[in-house]
Amino acid sequence: MSKVTLFILSLFLVFTDLFAQKEVSGVYVGGHIRRERPGTITKLRNSGFTYVILFNVHVDKDGTLMTDGETICKDGQYVFQKTQPYYQQDVKNLKTAPTSISRIDICIGGWGNDSYDNIKNLIAQQGTGRTSILYKNFKALIEAVPEIDGVNNDDEHCYDVASAAKFHIMMYDLGYKTTLAPYTNKTFWTSLCSQIRSSRPLAVDRTMIQCYDGGAGNVNSVGSWNFTGVRERHAGLMYYSNDWSVDKNMAQFQKWKDDGVATGGFVWVYNDETWDLNAWASGMNRIFGAITIPEDQVAVRCYSDKNFGGYCVALPIGKFTQADLAVYGLKAKDLASLELVDNTCQVRLYTSTNCTGSNILRRSSVKLLSTAYTDKVCSIVVEPNPTAIKEINSDTPKNKNHEAIYNLNGQRLNQIHKGINIVNGKKIMVK
Repeated sequence: MSKVTLFILSLFLVFTDLFAQKEVSGVYVGGHIRRERPGTITKLRNSGFTYVILFNVHVDKDGTLMTDGETICKDGQYVFQKTQPYYQQDVKNLKTAPTSISRIDICIGGWGNDSYDNIKNLIAQQGTGRTSILYKNFKALIEAVPEIDGVNNDDEHCYDVASAAKFHIMMYDLGYKTTLAPYTNKTFWTSLCSQIRSSRPLAVDRTMIQCYDGGAGNVNSVGSWNFTGVRERHAGLMYYSNDWSVDKNMAQFQKWKDDGVATGGFVWVYNDETWDLNAWASGMNRIFGAITIPEDQVAVRCYSDKNFGGYCVALPIGKFTQADLAVYGLKAKDLASLELVDNTCQVRLYTSTNCTGSNILRRSSVKLLSTAYTDKVCSIVVEPNPTAIKEINSDTPKNKNHEAIYNLNGQRLNQIHKGINIVNGKKIMVK
């Protein structure tokens, strides 16, 4: 193999995360993930959900942070390791590759939860400065578990704008972003968002409209929850609804997307093993576009049905674990046919979650995979086909059948010039 061929091959294989992942699919997770670890952590990492909300952190009357009756932080110290020795590592693992999760929030509030009443009283007594117990305990939490990115406000009782705004400003200064999860009392939430953002314009970065239980009436009015300056508006559904199949839920998410009222979605709540997280997350990612691939970067199209039917997910060159595929929108064990768009590429299909073990190689489109791989594929590698790579020089005809060259960012080059080719500031030597 010539040096030029080797160079081109290396450019194919050096693939970086060229396409930014958006946080469009979220799930609340309960104490089940601690009780049934480590399996639940692995399942979440492979799910496709792009963010998780840990339910919940309760603020006690004296400022102690609790969950499920256990103490997280007290008197400015993180003490959760005494009863949950794996918690810090588990939360860290949620963001550790291979994973689909890029953000973790903690939820404060919920039905019957008096955290915001306690926060109101504590702020009245101590304020939110460095000597206050609220500041000390949440500082201890973020230092112990730095993977936590924000706090999700699910106030369903107190509704005091002044104290809640001061609390979230304090949290932002500590390093926590804020998401709001209303289901009623629009006046309160509008005022709260406005007060927080008037002091800290970047603090509130998402609203999450509850469209279940008490908020069921919001299904047809998601667009009315419009907070100035907050672009991300997600609508949420509940798994525990007997008359709502995955398909019916996806149809509702699709309607919100088509109507232009939601930029993402979330689901309540992962608290047992009776449902398929991957089916929910991959569907939501496909609908809301967790990753968008420019047409000229598409190497292969994956279809859920034979003969290129069902839903379609486009992939560029790269290595895609089960978590990666779910972010692109392909559910595990749901691939039946594939179309090879770039004839200089080949595809390896794996039944494992992480592109390991036995695989099948495909160098052309296939209308129906073999029985051993139809509806069994969990990970994929799209790579250069070495038999299709030829030595390229400056005299090679420049037409649509031209052999492909990619730069170190994984971008396809459309023009070849003798000597040094400069694309996006990167120099590439071409014979």
